[in-house]
Amino acid sequence: MKKYILISIIAALFFSGCVKDEQPAPLPPPAEEYESIVINELITKDLSDPYFVDGLGEGADWIELYNKGTKAVNVAGMWVTDNPGVEDDYNRIPDSDANFTTIPPKGFLVMICGAKDSEGNKIETGIADGKVFIEMGLSSSGDHYAAIYTPEKVEIDKTDDFNGLEDGKSFGRTVDAGDTWSTLTNKTPGEPNDGTVPVAGSLVINEFMCSNDTTYIPDGGPDDYPDWIEIYNTGDTPLDIGGWYVTDDMADPIQYQIPSNIPDQTVIPAHGYLILKCNGVGEGLNTNFKLGSGGDDIGLSKDGVTFDDSVSYGSATGGGTEVPNPETDMSTGRDIDGSFVWVVFDPNTEFPPTPGTSNGN
Repeated sequence: MKKYILISIIAALFFSGCVKDEQPAPLPPPAEEYESIVINELITKDLSDPYFVDGLGEGADWIELYNKGTKAVNVAGMWVTDNPGVEDDYNRIPDSDANFTTIPPKGFLVMICGAKDSEGNKIETGIADGKVFIEMGLSSSGDHYAAIYTPEKVEIDKTDDFNGLEDGKSFGRTVDAGDTWSTLTNKTPGEPNDGTVPVAGSLVINEFMCSNDTTYIPDGGPDDYPDWIEIYNTGDTPLDIGGWYVTDDMADPIQYQIPSNIPDQTVIPAHGYLILKCNGVGEGLNTNFKLGSGGDDIGLSKDGVTFDDSVSYGSATGGGTEVPNPETDMSTGRDIDGSFVWVVFDPNTEFPPTPGTSNGN
């Protein structure tokens, strides 16, 4: 009997040790803010330079969704229709890959509608080759409105009447998420309706440490072990973060401004990183605040008004994306650079903090 007890104890110790070496499980994702999603533009017959050419060589219809909020929203499971009020005609947005159904703040998702394969059959609702397909087609003679709903079929947004829309023209809001609808001079699937050129890629909060005893980052300030925030460039072109704002107080979005006169330090390469040292110094890339170990908010804003990205951890109540609160010498970050899943990185495991390098290494 003693032998079996000893074996059980050894096994328990072995498995508990293995658990410590595993990457901590992420927190359950926060509720999606579906009310931030609007229908922004659509087309019923795409003729010249179509957004998507189907198997018959014809331009497919499409509906563009826009996220007017400050948090990324996964629209998977929402419903879209060209016949509001008739549930049998609702089409569920596929949920097979969040990478293609998650819309970043101020971002777009173009859903291809009514496309056909080479045999003339409608392509079923789903995700293929990185594109979202909805089996429903649009008609300028038979349809009047398009609408979207939460997964519980609560209406979120509905277009103005597009019946009689001219072939080859799109119907959209004159300003993204605005109240005025019109036949647009130029169709802009996946781009701002006002004709401005969207920036390729975006800057996001990628990782942070709020209690640092062992991660060496020379800060030119009180010590070389500061709290820190890592910013990541998701795009394929360099972006200058100079002039942007960072805060740990959501009521004060302009708390700290990144200098705009040191581009050699503030231009973030494509798929590159920038480290802000949160040591309270307030000069250069040293913020004028420190991060709270028990909880805090982190907000990133280009204009000092609207947050381009924000997170909240621990006891914070600022309303950013809820992420895990890391312990001393641990960091919290996206499991893969720019992804939507947040985890804790532990220096005692194969997944340590990675300031300035790829997460999850």
